[in-house]
Amino acid sequence: MNNNYKSNSNKFLDNDILFENSWKSVSLSEINEIVPDEFPGKKDFIEFYLTTNGGVFSKGAYIYPNNFYEVLNKDYYSIEIGSFYHILLIEDEADSVYTTSIERAKDRRIDYSEEFEDFVLFHIPFADNHADNDFWIDIQTGEIKYMDYEISSDPKDAIIVAPSFPDFCKHIQAKLK
Repeated sequence: MNNNYKSNSNKFLDNDILFENSWKSVSLSEINEIVPDEFPGKKDFIEFYLTTNGGVFSKGAYIYPNNFYEVLNKDYYSIEIGSFYHILLIEDEADSVYTTSIERAKDRRIDYSEEFEDFVLFHIPFADNHADNDFWIDIQTGEIKYMDYEISSDPKDAIIVAPSFPDFCKHIQAKLK
């Protein structure tokens, strides 16, 4: 079941952003099965996923880390966001055609290196940029990090793009500045 809608039904995203093709609805217990007991921003993360279980920014979306931090590397002035991963339901065996599941995104990264195994223990992948690069929530701080695997697969090179999940979502823009 795909829900196609503009994000105006999702308080986290700007009304001008087209966010569609979400996966099947999830329950609170299904979300809690894949996320740690507590982390900064968990309440907002859960509310987002109860509203929409992943989805695609079909007309494009961007985050500007300079809304929060001084950006020294011009490559990261803006970062495209392609989709939010969905939470795979127990009865489903395959991912959606539109998004990857959080579990599959985590599984495909865990074997990169010993450092990445440790990184995955304290981070949740929740979005990508359609170029196989992930956005992660740091479950210790609540910060949102971005891994550009074309540059490095060392988690120490992850860049912080937003201080929290709701800040990240509220600053997603439909167009490049």
